[in-house]
Amino acid sequence: MDRRRFLELAGGSTAALLAGCGGGGSSGTAPPPLTPGDPGLNWSGLASSLKGQLLRPSDPGYVAASLLANTHFDNIKPAAIIKCASVDDVKAGLAFVRANKLAVTPRCGGHSWAGTSTTTGVVLNVTPMNAIQVNADGTARIGAGARLAEVYDALIAKGVCIPSGTCLTVGIAGITLGGGIGILDRQYGLTCDNLLAAQVVTADGRVLTCDAATEPELFWALRGGGGGNFGVATSFTFKTHPIQDITVARADFRFQDFAAVFDAWQRWPQSLPDNIWGQVYVQFGPGAAAGTVSAYCLGGAALLQPHWDAFLAATGVPRAHLSTSINQMPYRDVAWSMCAGDTPAQCSVSGSTPEGRKTRYDSLLSSDFFNELLPAAGIAALGQAVLDAGAGGIAGSYIFDHMGGAISRIAPDATAFAHRKALFSLEYATWPNRGVYDTAYPNRMRGKMKAWSSGGAYVNYLDPLLADWQSAYYGANYARLARVKKQYDPERVFNMPQGVQPA
Repeated sequence: MDRRRFLELAGGSTAALLAGCGGGGSSGTAPPPLTPGDPGLNWSGLASSLKGQLLRPSDPGYVAASLLANTHFDNIKPAAIIKCASVDDVKAGLAFVRANKLAVTPRCGGHSWAGTSTTTGVVLNVTPMNAIQVNADGTARIGAGARLAEVYDALIAKGVCIPSGTCLTVGIAGITLGGGIGILDRQYGLTCDNLLAAQVVTADGRVLTCDAATEPELFWALRGGGGGNFGVATSFTFKTHPIQDITVARADFRFQDFAAVFDAWQRWPQSLPDNIWGQVYVQFGPGAAAGTVSAYCLGGAALLQPHWDAFLAATGVPRAHLSTSINQMPYRDVAWSMCAGDTPAQCSVSGSTPEGRKTRYDSLLSSDFFNELLPAAGIAALGQAVLDAGAGGIAGSYIFDHMGGAISRIAPDATAFAHRKALFSLEYATWPNRGVYDTAYPNRMRGKMKAWSSGGAYVNYLDPLLADWQSAYYGANYARLARVKKQYDPERVFNMPQGVQPA
């Protein structure tokens, strides 16, 4: 969320607040057996070769460094964590795991929804590689270890932006490699659509710079093919866009009006310019459900107001039953809303940095894309599912995001992100509530909506229960991704659950 304004929308629920803070790391079969205590492994030799830091389970700082943003995966203990300070550190780490046949996974923000940002083997943590440079030609070179908080802070200081999420603790690498959905996407495309080049260390230790002309197949795969599949990204070059004010409109609605609000919302883009993006958020639990619809407009309130008024009228819901607002704000206030009042260092997950203030969470997801408008039966199925979940003690949320605009003007096979024809996406989330934690609930919702969805799923919202993950995440692009995997990682050094396998 990638990408969610949960601080405003979730009413204090920590799980809901961070439910959109997913990103990166697709991940296939179980990693090979590991013997981290094997005295034959020359950990001290590895440590001495690094510019950065090697952390083993007995080292100070290991526990904090081992944790992901999601507490659900606290039981996974890496044999070692390399805090990579340079490309050479990444190369050294990969050489070590290859020589010793250890599992390995890269990590940036540590927000994988399936826990694939960690492993019982070696974690290559690139967060120290977070330098950001804005160039005179309007491009920005961003280290793969930068979190969105650091990215936005640096870019806004130069008067520019890139389209990406609103969960500021997410890493730039994960969100880019999986696609990147956010409030600017209808105007500028996904995060990956603004990627001009990337530097990658491949499984065999080569350092490649890829773009549309150099290593074009790898560059294609990096734009939506998911993190942790083809190598370790160490930096990205993006095209940027000038910042401008954003007008934000919001309407809180009663759940009994969900069908009317949602139907008007899903039809709304038919009359919207690309500079307006919308979202519906529904949160539910035992005995309670409520929703919020939001709109974001690049530009002043005068641009959004007539479209917003038309939308509210189309719902047919009396204004007395809606709590509405519309405000024009500086770009930074909107982009930084999750961390208002914080410094970039403070805008990180607690424990991940000494200053980090953002609470860790326990939550699981699944997702859907919809290429056609939901009929009344589909909307009714969603509404009934909310009521049934609450009656069963389940707490969770649904988040609907507009697609279309610039996203849809790119062909489904032009990048690895296949879901170009979607009208909107839907994220299903759940979290523990009073002893009830139905971890399969998000996946079951895909089944309930199968009659109307495209069958696609967002690779940045990994669902380990997906049986058809190849087609769900990648559609017809999976076969090409498998060929890229064979070219750049034929020995499956990067081999995680739901990871692309070589053709």
